[in-house]
Amino acid sequence: MLQDIFTQYRGGCMMLFQREGSEVSFRGSAFLVHPEGYLLTAAHLITGNQDLMVAPIDDTGDFAPVRTETIAPYAVSAIQMDRERDVALLKFSQETEISMPDHVIGAPDAVSIGSGVACIGFPFGYYNIYNPLIKQAVVCSKILSGNETRLFLFDSLVHDGNRGGPLINLYDGRVIGIVGGRFELQEILARQLGRSSEVPIKTDVSYAVSIEHAVALMEKESLTII
Repeated sequence: MLQDIFTQYRGGCMMLFQREGSEVSFRGSAFLVHPEGYLLTAAHLITGNQDLMVAPIDDTGDFAPVRTETIAPYAVSAIQMDRERDVALLKFSQETEISMPDHVIGAPDAVSIGSGVACIGFPFGYYNIYNPLIKQAVVCSKILSGNETRLFLFDSLVHDGNRGGPLINLYDGRVIGIVGGRFELQEILARQLGRSSEVPIKTDVSYAVSIEHAVALMEKESLTII
């Protein structure tokens, strides 16, 4: 199952970069969501003036060297963004040939606690290591934040580079969420629940924003949900 999902999504998961002056910095992960050149990512990865790029990796799934060489990114722009719910819709700035799987968008309401999921991203991109990585997990909770954002909690700690990547339902191979990062209560309390905590609280879980919040952005662009 994991092998099939990695094969299905590896070409559509990309690294996200942002140019700030003369510097180009890795920001996280993004993934294709529509054949007309649209991608999704986490809105909190995008800061300041938008000068964004994505870079795919042609990974065959075989043993691959640690990637530290220069890459050739493609320019994208953020055309819809919901910072309150931490989702962003990107689009290639120029027409680009795209190959992506059919039926990408899943049904979050059909996912029960205990369901198997997987996430794909570039966890070590901040260290110029550009290998994609797939992780398996279990949905351990579903919560509704103070601003009505639906969040999946899953029992696998993700690295910062995974943020913005897809959370995929193992049952049907469809995306049900956008990975937001580790479930750090101080951050969640401040950003999602509107309050703060001075007591450090460590968790061993991560979270993803339900894909329905991203679907709302796609519908604003009159995109057909596939």
